[in-house]
Amino acid sequence: MSDTTRPWSAGELDLVDRAPELQIASRRPDGSIRPFVTVWMVRVGADVYVRSGAGYGGVSTWLPRARAARGGIIRVEHQEWPAVFSHVDPIDPVHAEIDGAYVHKYGGSFGMTDAVTHQHTLRIVPASAPPRFAPPSST
Repeated sequence: MSDTTRPWSAGELDLVDRAPELQIASRRPDGSIRPFVTVWMVRVGADVYVRSGAGYGGVSTWLPRARAARGGIIRVEHQEWPAVFSHVDPIDPVHAEIDGAYVHKYGGSFGMTDAVTHQHTLRIVPASAPPRFAPPSST
């Protein structure tokens, strides 16, 4: 953890486990927030990961933007967190656990567990600011 991040709380990790997806919005260079994009997420230990599946016509535009921004906001159900995003090295051994978590949570891999997708993985860590309630999204 850095001075700008904090560990996930047990309650937040429970929410990640039971929620089917999260929404991620990266910061633009001017500091404004891009629109939210809905993605699948998994937990491995006390860490949360998202991937951009390469099986649906290539990597979505949200991933390179989030990787470049290295931060933004995530939303799980009706809670939002400022967050820090970091790229996970494709040869990091944690990918085997992430693959298993995707299969366990979603009942199959759906293009989310191959070596190509390992290149498109972000670790999400909450920023030091506390989570806040967000009104229900219309998306």
